[in-house]
Amino acid sequence: MTDSVQTPAVEIVRGEIQPWTDYTGHRAPAGGPALLALLDDLLPAAVGRALIAGPHTTELISLVASRAAALTVIVRSVSDAQELRAAIPSTSVTVITGALDGLAGVPPFDVVVAADGLDRVLGADSPALNWPQRLGELRRLASAEALAVVAVENEFALTGLYDRRPLDARHGDDEWRPLHDDPERPTSPAQLSSSFGDRLTRLYAAFDEAGTIHTLLDASVAASARPGRPGARLAVAGLAAAAAHTPLLASVDDGAEAAARAGLLGAVAPGWLAVLGDGGATHAAYAPSGDGVLLADLDEAEWTLSLRGAAIPTATRLPDTESVETLLFRLAAAEDVPGFRAYAARLGAWAGAAEGLILLDDLFPDGDGFTRGVRGLRGSGGDGTAELLAAAYHRLRDRLIRAHRRHPWPPWTVESDDLVSTWLGMSGVDSSAVVLKRGREIADRLAEPPADEPDLRTVLADAETDRVRAVELAGKVFGLERTMRFRDQSLRTREQQIRTTRDDLRTLRNSPVMRLHEVTRKVAKVRHPRQFARALKRRLRKG
Repeated sequence: MTDSVQTPAVEIVRGEIQPWTDYTGHRAPAGGPALLALLDDLLPAAVGRALIAGPHTTELISLVASRAAALTVIVRSVSDAQELRAAIPSTSVTVITGALDGLAGVPPFDVVVAADGLDRVLGADSPALNWPQRLGELRRLASAEALAVVAVENEFALTGLYDRRPLDARHGDDEWRPLHDDPERPTSPAQLSSSFGDRLTRLYAAFDEAGTIHTLLDASVAASARPGRPGARLAVAGLAAAAAHTPLLASVDDGAEAAARAGLLGAVAPGWLAVLGDGGATHAAYAPSGDGVLLADLDEAEWTLSLRGAAIPTATRLPDTESVETLLFRLAAAEDVPGFRAYAARLGAWAGAAEGLILLDDLFPDGDGFTRGVRGLRGSGGDGTAELLAAAYHRLRDRLIRAHRRHPWPPWTVESDDLVSTWLGMSGVDSSAVVLKRGREIADRLAEPPADEPDLRTVLADAETDRVRAVELAGKVFGLERTMRFRDQSLRTREQQIRTTRDDLRTLRNSPVMRLHEVTRKVAKVRHPRQFARALKRRLRKG
């Protein structure tokens, strides 16, 4: 006989909503490998009572449940609570449906996780609480020394500033009590520090894909990151992921580069993740990398990288320098062709002894050589140095054209493989047609997937390019039409000349001179004139 364990029922407090769901829609529940890796480092091995407020993934809930003696999860949707209860039947996990302000009469919690923020924690019966009041509700439920993780959305994010949709089309109806126009919600690292006070121990710039955390970067590290350096590369990758499904006015890359120069990368992130209280040691950055999570720490002028989830986790060192792509772009913008040639020659000498694919945006100068960055060593598939370098230069040219960057090379070389061939020559590498073709195939395999919708500036730039091309083609058509008219007129003149010559020949044939000529021609053909004369006389006598 087997004992059956009955799944606990869903508890209900004031503020529940039905029918409703926060798990499907334009914004997913909080989760993602980067967030899970942070919580794995941050949460103690054993805690007493824990609270998760708002929609979070079942993976995150299971992680917190494995560390807590008792876990309470509160979501405002009845159907969401029922699905969570079915997915997590553990008796140590209590699932409550209702609003955060409706939860009362419970002992304080030692750990509080609100990684989805405070936007989706109120119900239909809740008062119109602003952001500080919602934070106060969260603090009411936490103990004095509780460890808390709270997410905050940033209305000053580049993805929001570059969003080309009108304000009424940017947000869904799942906020119920919207905070995006709340003047009391902090919108900068300084305001967040003031709101959380001395309890704030670490602040991360959070880059999410519609709710799913993509990259977490320490706000102070993001503020110190400069264009082309590893920290800025992590932030730009996170911004690109956050903007992947947003119709933009312009690419966020240029804005991110300007923000990095101004030391404001941490201030223009899509949001922040605040850590309140003491927990385990955490890293400066968490980012996706293949099937694992990249963990990064910055120590003065050098990064330490490791990969969690890899078969053989290893730690590598990376200098905090500008990438090769950034340096080459700068030389091209300055029209410093000799400097570009010297750097390409240095790159070609290094590539001869290097292994794996060459990604110039993830390659950093290190002494006399170069060091691969956050994407690490990637297999080359048996291709040689020439093919791998050709692929790197194809990617460089594609990114140069896509960003409309300034460069000193003629347009006809950029539109063909001539520019890549020129760069390969600068590196002292073979640039045959076979090498260029194989390099193109590798570069296409490494290319970033296109955005769902191109940004408006790219559309306008492409339209201007098409307009110029249309004017050029119209000029060519006009020239061809003019040439055809000239040729048509010339053909008509020749035809008239031929007709005149024919009429002259016809008149000449009927003239007396021509008849005499014909008689003379026939007479000239007579071989025996005397015999012909005697025969002619006899005929005349008979007649």
